[in-house]
Amino acid sequence: MLHILAIITPLFLIIFASACYQRARNLGPEWISVLNEYALKIGLPILIFSSLSKARFSFVDQAPLILANSLFLIGSFVAPLALIRLFKVPEQKSKTILICLMFSNVAYLGIPVLSELYGERILPTASLIIAVHVFWFFTLGIGYLDFLRHSSSDSIFNDISMSLVKNPLLISVALGILAATTGVAVPDALMKATDMVTASVTPTVLIVVGLFIGRSAIGSLRTWLPVLVFSAVTLIAIPALFYLSIRIAGAAADWVAPSLIESAMPLAITPFALADTYGLDKEFIARSIVLSTVFSALTLTFWIALVQ
Repeated sequence: MLHILAIITPLFLIIFASACYQRARNLGPEWISVLNEYALKIGLPILIFSSLSKARFSFVDQAPLILANSLFLIGSFVAPLALIRLFKVPEQKSKTILICLMFSNVAYLGIPVLSELYGERILPTASLIIAVHVFWFFTLGIGYLDFLRHSSSDSIFNDISMSLVKNPLLISVALGILAATTGVAVPDALMKATDMVTASVTPTVLIVVGLFIGRSAIGSLRTWLPVLVFSAVTLIAIPALFYLSIRIAGAAADWVAPSLIESAMPLAITPFALADTYGLDKEFIARSIVLSTVFSALTLTFWIALVQ
């Protein structure tokens, strides 16, 4: 386990250093906005396209990975929704919890962690896992929020369709899989250019996470108790259920490890960006991002040691 901790420690050192720098210098929110826009709309899509286009992709071979991660995400939405309806949780809290359970940090933190552990050879598998997560994020997750906002089923369908069509991560997945399945050779000059961009993605996203944590208010101990419970569920309970399920099913070891590690990621920044539009609890989301990210340094070490 100490070996695993040594591997991922540099990632969290960048996050910690960025958070400390933010606290000391109080950088404006535009820093986070610009870096986040670059990573989300340029860096990560190019990284995903580059990694997928270099692989030889087969839907038949990858079907178990796609199915397992899809069932995991659907279950992470349906089961909590049933409990929320049973206990009649207020609407703002219920939709905040549901969206936070779905939007884990599979891209921003997932790719750096997996790359550090397995090298570039894991990127096609990691990209496909991210594609599955993003698809269900923007269908089940955003679809549910739009359902609560709109009475017309047509408007819900249109909103979801536009979210998927405009999503740069899904566009990069589609282009990458197209290049991989057709065997089209990407020009060397283009691949070298994409490689230069992908080299900047990991440090950029880690700095964004650190800057966000550095800007977050501390608050009282009482306000952190629900956040602590949520973090324990997302970092420990849900990955444990996923791990038991895929082991009982006798899943192949080559994709069990990256799938489990991705399922154990802390909360992503995306729900915070959606909070104003959909009336979510911004304070709970911000604190959950901070606490789950900090604790994930320990929990990820455990899960990685377990699967290795």
